[in-house]
Amino acid sequence: MGINQIFIIINGNNDDLFKENNSKIIISRDKKRYSKQNCTFLHTDYSLDDLIKAHQIIKSQMSPINEILIINNKIDLNMLSYQYDYKIIKDNYSILPNLFFFINLLIENFDKKLNIILSFETKSHFKIHTNIFNDSIISYLETFQKDLVSSHSIKIKKLN
Repeated sequence: MGINQIFIIINGNNDDLFKENNSKIIISRDKKRYSKQNCTFLHTDYSLDDLIKAHQIIKSQMSPINEILIINNKIDLNMLSYQYDYKIIKDNYSILPNLFFFINLLIENFDKKLNIILSFETKSHFKIHTNIFNDSIISYLETFQKDLVSSHSIKIKKLN
């Protein structure tokens, strides 16, 4: 029997993380990419309403959660336009508090031993906002790990 996985896909993909025998729920903006996966797909714009609905579905379909995989990679940006495209930057940063809220909602569904796997973009001085975004998630998860140390064993793994 496989494990219960929640995929939170902000950008990009990592096909190596999808295992056949595991029970998967994928949360993403891009439905086309994951239509061939054997999983429950939850389309979202990462609004609080969408994430609360996702939590209800996860609660009814998957417990305990053994693994959370957060993917934010393969971001192909035109560096000149990216510097001035404040909508992309604003949208990216508006996801953070909602994502943190969502992870906190899921605590009651965590297995006592939880793995969190991060598949992030390689750091680049050209992609400073992506670096800051990913570092914010890492900082939050490290604090989250410390806060739950008495009740859960949480391992955070960053992939290259």
